[in-house]
Amino acid sequence: MSSALPFAVCRLQGSVPGPRTVVFGGTHGNETTGVSVVKNVLEALGLPSNPPAGTHVVDGVRGALYFGIGNPSAVARGTRGAGGPRDLNRCFHESFFSDPQAMASPDERRAAELADLLASADYFFDLHSVSAPNARPFVGITTRTSRHDAICASLPVSIVLDVNRVLGRDVGIDDPAIDQTPTTCSWVNRHGGVGLCYEMGSQDDLDSVPRATRDLLRLLEACGSVDHAFSERIGVPDLSLPTADAPANYRLTHCERNRFKGFQFAEERFTKSWTPVKKGDAIGRYEDGEIVRAPDDGLLAFPAGVHTLSRNPSLFYLAKQEEKTPRDRRGARTSA
Repeated sequence: MSSALPFAVCRLQGSVPGPRTVVFGGTHGNETTGVSVVKNVLEALGLPSNPPAGTHVVDGVRGALYFGIGNPSAVARGTRGAGGPRDLNRCFHESFFSDPQAMASPDERRAAELADLLASADYFFDLHSVSAPNARPFVGITTRTSRHDAICASLPVSIVLDVNRVLGRDVGIDDPAIDQTPTTCSWVNRHGGVGLCYEMGSQDDLDSVPRATRDLLRLLEACGSVDHAFSERIGVPDLSLPTADAPANYRLTHCERNRFKGFQFAEERFTKSWTPVKKGDAIGRYEDGEIVRAPDDGLLAFPAGVHTLSRNPSLFYLAKQEEKTPRDRRGARTSA
């Protein structure tokens, strides 16, 4: 890995051994909560935050801890991506990096800048948020192992969602031999690290920044990147984890494609994620009368917003609960 830092990424260097951990906000430029969390942590430490830059020795850090803005160009525009056929969080796949013509857009070039850093990470926490109002936090993963389960246990979430395979097909990876989604977290996982996407709630909900900052510090303490004195310097509310059941594990199994024929949801409840549905439930209909039904029992996930139905390529996803035992992979790094 090159010693040079990518633009808008800083390194906090500890004086004791520890993991290499990376934290990004703004992988999607219209999700401002993660950007605020990254900047608030750096500002609390008295470090440059706009953009993050440089290497700094910081008390309480173990190993190397990187904070960055995933896609600064998209953040400046206030848009999901900076332009091109794929946003940054759909650019991390070997088949793309090996094809110069597939790396021509700003998002694709940014992915190439970040690839080495993410491939070397022991832990990677990508801070996201969703467009739906009043959304509850959840964790998205692309590989579930016992190491992922241990880290997720440090968060007060009720759902851990495996998004692999279904999202990969969204961007043209149809080869059954390529069974990986091209996200930042998947790139980390495929190189032996633990990557997870923390969906912290609704985008632009800046009132959630203190809670989200607290949850990030829980993650950093859980993976051994910082000690508790570091967390106390940031000045967030109590880090103790509220009493809650272990999160339920779900997997995306279906994406309902939008046929762009004037679709409308049948009931308001179907416009909200995590709504239970039964196979055959009428989720909505097109203007020509065609009814769209749930393909199986499960939870409705990521329904298209009312204002994006005319352009969103997907209407909704379906998630099904999976077995409790994780599928550990060979070759993963097992020590911090």
